[in-house]
Amino acid sequence: MSNRSSTAERRRQRGRGVQKRQQSMLPFYLGIGLVLIVGLTFGLIYMLNSPDNIEAAYVPRPVVNAPMGKTDEGYWYKGDPNAPVKVEEYSDYECPACANLESRLFAEQFDKNYVETGKVQFIYREFPLTSIHTQAAYTAEVARCAGDQDKYWQVHDALFATQDQWDRRNPSAKSIILSAVEKAGADPDAVQACVDKGTYSDAINAAGALAIQKGLQGTPTVFVNGVEVVDTSSAGVRAAVDAALKNAAPESSQN
Repeated sequence: MSNRSSTAERRRQRGRGVQKRQQSMLPFYLGIGLVLIVGLTFGLIYMLNSPDNIEAAYVPRPVVNAPMGKTDEGYWYKGDPNAPVKVEEYSDYECPACANLESRLFAEQFDKNYVETGKVQFIYREFPLTSIHTQAAYTAEVARCAGDQDKYWQVHDALFATQDQWDRRNPSAKSIILSAVEKAGADPDAVQACVDKGTYSDAINAAGALAIQKGLQGTPTVFVNGVEVVDTSSAGVRAAVDAALKNAAPESSQN
């Protein structure tokens, strides 16, 4: 009896040992499960926020109702080429002051009041400050390439409007830029292919070199009928345009 009792007791002890080992492994398995859940969660977040999944927040602006095209030098313009006032802006798509000027002119309906009425021809001249702006040349080429789809000014507006989303601090800059291109109505794949071919790289480099040759120190630099505007705020530009229109009025009346 004693042998059978001791054998049974040993079996019971072993059974309790197995249960204890199984119970002691439970926290380990729970920990593994928690790590997997956390890892999958972070992986999903990364995928959703990876450069290929970042979109620009942009609502397209109305298209300006005025003649558009390129000058003999290849710079894009909007407005009647025979307008009494010619506004030339040397600018950089990554320049915050340039974006602010564009934003203010849009808010103040500059195009509606001056360009669409035939008073002003507005010419955009690229002056990419590549030493401080990593996307300056790229965005300038993007806009020119969009022009091949007749979407230059739409993409021009989109680049400035979304500048704070894709500036040099953002590792997803190019993805956001191409998203803005698409929302502006251009084909982003065709635009990128155009940039990759270097279609307008020489033209953009030449535009920047010309600005430096003219002695320009920064952006935005604005000329109204060939005279540099000292105050490049929207109010300063409008004042210069109004003065030029006033000076042009006597000539118009004589003609």
